Amino acid sequence: MNFYDFNPKSQKPLLHLAHANGFPPSTYIRALTPLLERFHVISFYARPFWADCPPAETLENWSVFADDLLNGLAEVKAEKIIAIGHSLGGVATLYAAVRQPELFSHVILIDPTMLPPAFLRKVIWMKWLGMEARTELVQGALRRRRYWDNREQAYQSFKEKPLFKKWPDEILRAYVESMTAPSEKAGVELTYSPEWEAQIYRTIPVDVWKKAAQLSQPTLVIRGENSNTFTAESEKAFRSANPLASFVVVKNAGHLVPQEQPNEIGRIILSFLGSVP
Repeated sequence: MNFYDFNPKSQKPLLHLAHANGFPPSTYIRALTPLLERFHVISFYARPFWADCPPAETLENWSVFADDLLNGLAEVKAEKIIAIGHSLGGVATLYAAVRQPELFSHVILIDPTMLPPAFLRKVIWMKWLGMEARTELVQGALRRRRYWDNREQAYQSFKEKPLFKKWPDEILRAYVESMTAPSEKAGVELTYSPEWEAQIYRTIPVDVWKKAAQLSQPTLVIRGENSNTFTAESEKAFRSANPLASFVVVKNAGHLVPQEQPNEIGRIILSFLGSVP
């Protein structure tokens, strides 16, 4: 399996990170660094990063990302792992933990893509009418710049965007290194297909709240205070669906809270795991 190993050759208990749509594992290094002394941390690359990735239009629902996660964990012979998932990765982790609960000891969801129930009802209605519920995100993904003269030019291009304003420079540099590769056309090109990013937005799941109610592991849900994805309404719905889950809100953070406030994320996760061996 193609995965990122945060601390190779570690013999510690396994911890897996499922990353967000278009945000590679290396952008989580600073957030997960406090965990490396106690856990062997890995992250399977989502299929848009695969060299043999199928066409984007083959994606019909997000359950395939849970399939990929479970297949990867089977290949490394994982048992009773701690699972962290952010955004898309949060939903993949949720699905996988419900499907094979015996495989996961703890579940940590960081601003998962679980939109408020009222909005998801609108999504269902719009799909029935043949309309896209997240048109702005879909079109934004398809308009993404794909080529630069070099990585420094790519870095400067990303740095100017509001999305990355709160990111520490080292994390943005890691993002550029992971998201670009030498291009046959000269210079560097984007490694994460905009078509795949857009298709993921098109196929946003609407069954997440039923899954939340089925989670049986000790669960922590972390929300960015200013998130436009896992909102205060989403937190309320999750509390109702699964009263046993724990919740933490990170102040002055948005949906990309692990990249914006990595030190706080590391602290929160360590606190939740406590003395877990």
